[in-house]
Order: sequence, then structure tokens, then C-alpha cells
Amino acid sequence: MSQASAPQHLSQTSVPRSARWLADHRWLYVIPVLLPLSKAYAVAGALSSRLLRRRTGELRRHRRRVARMQARVRERARRGGGGLISTARPQWRSMSPSRTTSYKDGAFLVPAKLDGILQVDTERRTVTVGPAVTMGRLTAALPRGWTLPVVPELEDLTVGGLIMGYGIETSSHRYGLFADNVESCEVLLADGEVVVADRTHRTDLFHALPWSRGTLGLLTSVQLRMVPAHPWVRLSYHRLGSAAALTECIASYSSGPHPPDFVEGFHFSPTEGVVVTGTLVDRPHARDGVINRMGRWYKPWFHEHARTQCRLRRNTEYVPLRDFYFRHSRSIYWAAEMLAPSTKHPLFRYALGWLMPPKIAFLKRSETPGIRRLYLQATATQEALVPVRALPEAIEKCREAFHVDRMWLCPVTLRPSEPGGMVSPGTPDGLYIDIAVVFETPEPVRRGLPWDARQATRTFEAWLLDNGGFQVPYVATHMTREEFWSMFDGRPYFAARKKYGAEGSFLDIYDKAGCN
Repeated sequence: MSQASAPQHLSQTSVPRSARWLADHRWLYVIPVLLPLSKAYAVAGALSSRLLRRRTGELRRHRRRVARMQARVRERARRGGGGLISTARPQWRSMSPSRTTSYKDGAFLVPAKLDGILQVDTERRTVTVGPAVTMGRLTAALPRGWTLPVVPELEDLTVGGLIMGYGIETSSHRYGLFADNVESCEVLLADGEVVVADRTHRTDLFHALPWSRGTLGLLTSVQLRMVPAHPWVRLSYHRLGSAAALTECIASYSSGPHPPDFVEGFHFSPTEGVVVTGTLVDRPHARDGVINRMGRWYKPWFHEHARTQCRLRRNTEYVPLRDFYFRHSRSIYWAAEMLAPSTKHPLFRYALGWLMPPKIAFLKRSETPGIRRLYLQATATQEALVPVRALPEAIEKCREAFHVDRMWLCPVTLRPSEPGGMVSPGTPDGLYIDIAVVFETPEPVRRGLPWDARQATRTFEAWLLDNGGFQVPYVATHMTREEFWSMFDGRPYFAARKKYGAEGSFLDIYDKAGCN
């Protein structure tokens, strides 16, 4: 478990020497300090959730908290203003990439700890929750035999972030975005009024909320659709030799009358890609596959496992549903490898893998300004939706701009709505591919050569604008305001801001996205 291979490539950026040393040796803090803290926090959260489930009055507790939020917002209105409204949740606790500045500086902060599971209704097939509920806690609380149509793959992602920001998963070719499976939203407006928006009441607000990042109002509760579930997933692995073949495989499995329940892809190099398909089943069948309980602490990271399965021609296995849902949580895709390269080694996984993953919020909280600047300058994090026909070119553009090979791919069907929202399908079938570069170190940086993160992002953004793609809202953008609103449809968003009093009370989404 030697750390001799720690990321020395970060030392070339123009930041203080101490910050460079800390970044290059961050494993000295991550392994002995951050991992135990993260595990203790996770255990405490699990115990707290169990105690809360045993308590009565969860709905009353939620309503008291919403009432306090209303009083706080109305206090601002009585003062005649005083800073743009934002939740009091520290920015380091969000799952979005770090920024050098915080939009919460000088804001009017409203406490918003709304993390209750308020109602589960199997007859209506709905579950009502507070926006701060995480995917890990929510899926554990659902009745046996039920799940959500779209379960994003990191346990710490919250319902509110997935609606107001961005949420997809490998079932999105069937069910669309996470926000497409919302039945109704309860929203606190700038004047302190709490309203309900759904597909029949305040439909303009309901369809404008997704991707708006809390710039129209504050979510106070959400009603989500549930669907029947089976306890196992039958996974199949398919190895492809080019971006074109990878695209064709993903497209063929994502469409048609009977697509599999789950489809995802990995691009490892110009000559190696993997597509993973999954089908829900009641029980494993030994005759055509083995059981893999991949959620256990010593199991390899899923992206490496999928690659190995294809190379060894092991094409089928059965995985427990919850293990499959959170298959990327321990490794945070491949970000854990950069924080501490030894985490993917078998010796580490067997000895300390049970401590994984480190809490992303704790990682961000531990960043000094110098380390934050260093990672922004020396790493690439980008995600976008591209029309399926354009995927090979998008892969090549990512390789050209960010000098990386590893990319995560996920098919998504965008659905039109009436009235519309910020994002509408621009293709007849609505099929797009989410392409994500996740916390990667570009090749020039690894070799100690100059690399301009801003220019790389601009290059990719220009390609998206020319090819009908959408940059997702949680990543930093360098588009101009005009370019940003040529990518998205701002008409329903600005109409909702004016009608529901958000102008002058909530930050504009372009400014909140860290644009410049």
C-alpha cells in the first residue's frame, strides 16, 4: 500500500508551495483522518435515521421547520430587502465542485434542515420527503418491493439537489431525468408564501423548477413517484473497440419496445469501451451467471470490475439491487484514486475498504484556498447532455480539450412538457447521452506541462453550442450570458421569476453557476 505514486503532477501550478505539498500528499490526511471521520458520520446518520423512523410526528416536525423558514423570509420582506435569499446550508456541504468564491457571501440565509421522510403511500405509488433527504437514506426507507424510477448512484445526493440541479441514472433512457418523476413540489416563495406546484396547478412554476438551482424559490417538500422493484439485477457486460461502436451499442439498448432496465457506458481509450446493461429479476439463476455482492467493502471499484469482466469474457452476473444502485459510491467514480492512489489496491480494500468513501463535504471543508485553486487549475470536471448521434464527436472533443480518456456515459430520454422548461429535446426521439469527465487529471498536467482549464472548458462549451448539447447546471461554466441563454430556453424561467417574485430576491441562475 505504498503511496509513492501520489499525484506529484499537481506541483506545477502557480499556487503557494505549502498548498502544492498538501495537494500532492493529501492521502496523509485522507486515510488516517478523513476516512474515520466520514465513517463515524455515516454511522451516526444511520442511527439517527432509525431513531427518527421510530418517532411519531415527523410531519409536525417538518411543518414547524417550514414555519420557521417562512418567518425568516417574511422578516426580510418587512425590512424591505437585505441580501438575496439563500439556504443557510454551507456551500462546502453541497456535492457541486468547489468554487473560488461563494454566492452565499452577503446573502440572506434561511435555515432549511428539511430531511424528513414524511409519507409513503403504496396505493398512490408516491413518497413525500423533505428536499435534504439523501438517496441512501430514502432508498433504505422505501417499503420492500418498491423503488424510485431514477436512483442516482451516489448515496449522499439529495432530492432537492437532484431536482433543482441535475439528476440522472442508468434507468433514465426509460424514465427521463430525476425531475421527470416528481409528482408535486411545495415551494417557499420570496414573500413567505408556501405554494404547491404540480402538473395541474401552477404548472409554469412546476416545469421551471428543474435546473433552476433554487433561484425561483426554496423547496420545502417533494412528492416522488414510486415503481415496483425486484431484489436482483442481472448484469451483462459488452466490450466495444471504438467510440462509434460504443455509441451504436448504447443507442440500440436504449431504444426499442423492450429496453433493459439499466444502461451505462464507459470510455477507457479510443480502442476500449464497455457497455453495461441490467435487467431486474426476482432471483439469480446459477446456470447463466454468478452472484456478485459488489457492495461489500473489499470489492473492486465498479468501473475497473466492468473492464475486467469484459477482458476475461465473463459477461453475466447477478447483483443485489441496492448494491447496483450505489456501485460508484465507494470510489466516487475514479476520484478516490486521485485523493489516495492506494485505495484501489486489493490490500487497501480488504484492510480499510470498509471506511470508504470519504465524505465529499468533508473533503471540500478541508480545502484551503490554495488547494482549491490548485484543483480547479489542474483537474477536469465536466458533464453535459449530447444528442446520441453526436457522441463519437463529443468523446473526441473531450479528449482534445481535457486530455483524458476515461468518461462515464449514460443514455437519457428528454421529454417535452407543456408549458416548457429550461431544457427541451431537440431530437425526434429525445435520446441524449450524458457524458461526464469526473475529477480527472489531464495528461499535460501529469507531465508537468501547461494546461488552461478555462480554455479547455470554453472549447467544449463552444462545441456543445454548435451541436445542440446542454451543459449540466452544477459544473462551472465560462460561457457569456448570451451564450448561456442560447443553450437554454430562458423564457419560462424568467416568466416564472417575474410572476412568483424571485427577481431581486433570489440570485439569477447564470450568476449562481459561477459564470464569468
